Amino acid sequence: MRFFSLYRVELRRLLLTKQIWLIAALCLCTPLLGYTVYSPVVWETTSGLYIGNPVLAGTAAGAILWAIIAIVEGSRQRRSGTDVLAEASAPPTAHSAAKTTALMTISAAVTLLCALLYLPFTAAKLEYLFDAGFYFMNFLVFMLPTWWISILFADGLYRITRRAELSALLYAVLVYMSFSRFAEKNYFMQWLNPVIGSYSDGFPDIWYLRLGLYTRLVWLCIAAGLWAFSLICARKYQKGLIGSFVRGLKKVYLPVCAAALAVTGAVLWNIQPFIGNGSDEYDLENENKFLDEHMTSEAITTASHYLKLDPVFGTLSGKSEYQLNKVKEGENILRLNAGYKIKSMTYGGETINFRTVKEDINGQYDTYFELPYKHGQKLIIEYGGYLTAARYAMPMVATSIGSNYIRMTGTDCMPKLADYFAMKADLEVTLPDGLTPFLGSEHKPLTDFTDNGDGTRTYRTALDMDYITDFVAGNYVTDEFSSDDYDFRFIYGDIYRSAVDKYDVRQTICSVFDYCTEHYGKPLYIDGDAFLLFQMNSMTGGGYAVSGMSTWLEDVISPNTLSDPNRGANATEVFIHEMIHQWWGGVGMWCDEDGLWSAEGLTVYSTYRIVKEKYGELYANQYYVEDWKREVAEQDRNFYNRHPEYLEKLPEHYREQLSALNQSVNKYKRMPLMLLKAEELLGGEEQMDAVLKQMFADYNESVDDQYPVTYMDFLDYCGLTEEDLKLG
Repeated sequence: MRFFSLYRVELRRLLLTKQIWLIAALCLCTPLLGYTVYSPVVWETTSGLYIGNPVLAGTAAGAILWAIIAIVEGSRQRRSGTDVLAEASAPPTAHSAAKTTALMTISAAVTLLCALLYLPFTAAKLEYLFDAGFYFMNFLVFMLPTWWISILFADGLYRITRRAELSALLYAVLVYMSFSRFAEKNYFMQWLNPVIGSYSDGFPDIWYLRLGLYTRLVWLCIAAGLWAFSLICARKYQKGLIGSFVRGLKKVYLPVCAAALAVTGAVLWNIQPFIGNGSDEYDLENENKFLDEHMTSEAITTASHYLKLDPVFGTLSGKSEYQLNKVKEGENILRLNAGYKIKSMTYGGETINFRTVKEDINGQYDTYFELPYKHGQKLIIEYGGYLTAARYAMPMVATSIGSNYIRMTGTDCMPKLADYFAMKADLEVTLPDGLTPFLGSEHKPLTDFTDNGDGTRTYRTALDMDYITDFVAGNYVTDEFSSDDYDFRFIYGDIYRSAVDKYDVRQTICSVFDYCTEHYGKPLYIDGDAFLLFQMNSMTGGGYAVSGMSTWLEDVISPNTLSDPNRGANATEVFIHEMIHQWWGGVGMWCDEDGLWSAEGLTVYSTYRIVKEKYGELYANQYYVEDWKREVAEQDRNFYNRHPEYLEKLPEHYREQLSALNQSVNKYKRMPLMLLKAEELLGGEEQMDAVLKQMFADYNESVDDQYPVTYMDFLDYCGLTEEDLKLG
């Protein structure tokens, strides 16, 4: 019988077995674990909650289910005693391949059904952020190949051992390896449970999809190599493992395929361009030493940098030109992202020899070179490659070149010379015309560009030095508007345009800033009367502030955030809550959280005050104060909170759940009630505002010392004690 004939027979037979339908039904349920008990996405944006977590949960749990059925099917003929007849009627190698391929075909169909089953719910949850292509790619990149890998591993292990319990034990060892502490520090070890740092909602970056596809390919090669090796071990002529293996070697194509696949997997593992091989910790001392050398270097008249970005493949092609006034004798050094290679180096038209030391330091390699001792010539360095993430930054990703979003810093853009320093530089950047670029920590927009007529634009600008602190490009829109006290530039992803209009975000920003400025003072990073609010990709950056501007993460106006009842009674009030973080926490006053004292509590209280002024006391009491009291009363009534001596008798999972619930209630409910009580004891809102304003002003004056404001500090400002603010 030929392979395809056997394949049709096996596929039909499997589809008629109850076990396959049971496994398929269970696999369709596995993504539900991602909504409840398993959260492999570290920073849970809306896409992470409703795409990343369910898909990865279904991937891991489903893979184990497919391994079970592979072992069951592998042992079926031996258990029934028909293995001799089956091997006599069909070539064992072709029969094994047909059976495994049939299982993989059914798993592919189940993957498609799973994606279609959860499609309506996911689309409803993500609303205007839903991207069908990104959604289906997660199933195709993570779920399907991991299920195939699991089938190949399980089937191969059974074929080698010919014992179901032993093959199951060996498979369990592989599963444990993927979940072990060692695998936490090595992303490529996570063959079953890949972890995602964060997904972007408004700028769906495909970096994790690229990495996921590559790691799945690596493990497919390894699993297929093991499976091919297992075919050599298939029992023949009633021989044991060794005798059958010797006879199996006579089919030369089997050991050749097994070796080729294993070697391919090992090579792909070693040459992977995604994650650097450096330390898990950032080497600040080494970086400071290099910067000290850089700041005391020889002078350069000018520098010019030409960058061309390919968002589809995540690569950069660059050329840097330096006009040197002086030349340092002896060896020179430069640093560049570890994923880039220097293609050529010339000085005055003469080719320069160089050597790159592949010792990863903070995601960078050092390159050494010597220049002819002649002044006034031009040093030209051509380089390029895949933008590699530093290992210490994982599982989050600080930089990325993607089709919807680009972020690069320092040596991700251009070489950093330790022996030469440019006082000024010219920059040219070519990127897709759908992306709007911004430069520096202040996010200066680049506006001077040439349309190349091929779907790209080349932007030009001048730099104060030959170093870029931050380069961001995305599908951004800019709104400019004013309040009574400020002019705003509000820059956010185009996909959020409808939400910004629907929830009247511009007016909300104005009202929040005017109210909080009047009651608490100017935000820490306001410079003059202008203020920039810049939305960052949640995958590549956190919020930060500098003079005159503040960044904020995209999840501030995501459907999941805007429907969070802890932050407000409706979406507009939730956005008010997030904007108030310019004063309390986030980029505002740093609070030393101790369970009952937090920036979130201050922000909830301030939101209540704004809502009270805007909608009246009745509305504020109904949707805020009464809700706080109800939640706190439930917390106080909880048996385990009243009798903590019994808490230790609970399983760890339940203790963690109760702890998380208590933390949430303390932040969002209990502390606001305590602040409301402090307001009453102080004599009213004006007195409370005076305390908060003084506390905020004092913090602003001492912010360079980075001392957080504690609960005891707050009590001292109020002239109250802990006993005064106890509830109940």
